[in-house]
Amino acid sequence: YYTELDQTRGNLPYEIDGMVVKVDSFSFQEALGTTSRRPRWAIAIKFEATQETTRVLDISVQVGRTGALTPVAELEPVNIAGVVVSRATLHNEDEVLKKDVRIGDKVFVRRAGDVIPEVVKVVESARDGTEWLFQMPKICPVCSAEAVRLHGESVTRCTNMVCPAQIKATIRHFASKGAFDIEGLGEKLIDQLVDLKLVSTCADIFLLSADTLQSMERMGPKSAENLINAIEQRKQISFSRFLYGLGIRHVGEHVAKILSRAYQTLSGLQNASDSELQAIEGIGPIVADSIFSFFR
Repeated sequence: YYTELDQTRGNLPYEIDGMVVKVDSFSFQEALGTTSRRPRWAIAIKFEATQETTRVLDISVQVGRTGALTPVAELEPVNIAGVVVSRATLHNEDEVLKKDVRIGDKVFVRRAGDVIPEVVKVVESARDGTEWLFQMPKICPVCSAEAVRLHGESVTRCTNMVCPAQIKATIRHFASKGAFDIEGLGEKLIDQLVDLKLVSTCADIFLLSADTLQSMERMGPKSAENLINAIEQRKQISFSRFLYGLGIRHVGEHVAKILSRAYQTLSGLQNASDSELQAIEGIGPIVADSIFSFFR
């Protein structure tokens, strides 16, 4: 059935990226149960992603919430399965070297899982000698602080904790759906708030006033009032959402729920030792060390 569907999916009036196979019996489904993310009685089987060729016009560098510098291929726009793609992540410096991606290269690009654009490989036969190598910067492209790659890590990081790019990404995470879920606090508004130095930490969000917001570009009285009301409603949220919103490395929504069940108060978690954290089912040494380090 998979082979048949793969061969005929081009005739469908909509895009599909695979099929889901399920255990048919309700009683078996109940017995198998679920993990925190998915049912154990169903599995997705993906089709091979559609690939197209295009050219790498440049390789830029993005700075993320943890200071990670991520190389991104700026591409000649190409249509892949109905979506125009002009950028694709290259993950890290090792990935660029492994795939030997150079600026000016012709490359195969696909949407991983039919969603996230990625460079598959270089068309080496198309090289004419005008391509040039990418070098990971030694300084942060946003704040000019030193960028370092620690031993054993594949990622180069900005060393400045108050780097505007890190602050923006941290606040975006804090306001996101799984965390504080602040309606109306979108990416562009966060960028403005940080650039105008009206917000420099997540806590500053709760000190904003309608008057301050109204003084900003494209922010009328009604929009300002709606955002202040949305912020007010988020002054009390569940402990697990709060923990996820802090942006501790390796602490996703699932781990945040485990921690909120193990500790009733923030002070209890703050004062927990590394070994105490590791004793919690579902918390491994890397996660425990990350939580312990964060609160120190």
